[in-house]
Amino acid sequence: MIAAAARAQGVILVRSPGMLATLAVIPLYSLVFFHFLRSHDRADLATTVALTAFVMSLWSHAVFVAAETVGDDRSDGTLELSLLTPERYLLALAVRTFTTTLLALPVLLEVVLIGRWVFGLDVALRSPVTALAVTVLLIAGCASAALLVSALMITARGARTLQNSLTYPFYLLGGLILPVERLPGPADSLAKGFFLSWGTDLLRDAAAGPVPHLAVRLAVLCALILAQTLLGAYLLRRVLASVRSGKVVLHD
Repeated sequence: MIAAAARAQGVILVRSPGMLATLAVIPLYSLVFFHFLRSHDRADLATTVALTAFVMSLWSHAVFVAAETVGDDRSDGTLELSLLTPERYLLALAVRTFTTTLLALPVLLEVVLIGRWVFGLDVALRSPVTALAVTVLLIAGCASAALLVSALMITARGARTLQNSLTYPFYLLGGLILPVERLPGPADSLAKGFFLSWGTDLLRDAAAGPVPHLAVRLAVLCALILAQTLLGAYLLRRVLASVRSGKVVLHD
């Protein structure tokens, strides 16, 4: 079931390459960032910039592409049939969402190569195993966030407008634009409960070398991702059950 869902999503993506446009466009922001670093003699920040561009791409890909999986099923006319077995559909949806989000992984290599080959900057991961582990957790977290967005997309009016607002506010909460500790009090508290801020800090520390308090920080990151995944699954289960029973009308 899991392998079949992953293969099915792979076929959909091959047939609709436009779904991967986000992964081609957003990493190009790194060209601007790297040029700024070289112009201002701040090559020491090259790895931080590369990782920031990668996580931005990962998050945007999740909320704009992976979260559209349910909408794609609806457009193809398969959603209603899938709701005949809602639990199996929910599992398949989770697998397909993760598969789509996973395709952002090559962006990490892309931004590293842009920094090294185009600008000649020292972009390197000093603890590659830890960095890869954190990256996989970030992919899982972004996929679970996409599940949450999916519930919104199939029921709420004006969901597209709200979806468009899921970038820069979350870049801030994730510590991608400013360090989390520089955010004002309430925002700082929200950021500390957001998996992206923990994952981003871990990824940057792994790039610099040995990570302090690694086990504890990984445990917190896993706990936040698990809580978000359970919440997303619960909300989607409720939404799909309501749609199936006719209590909720699907909206564009």
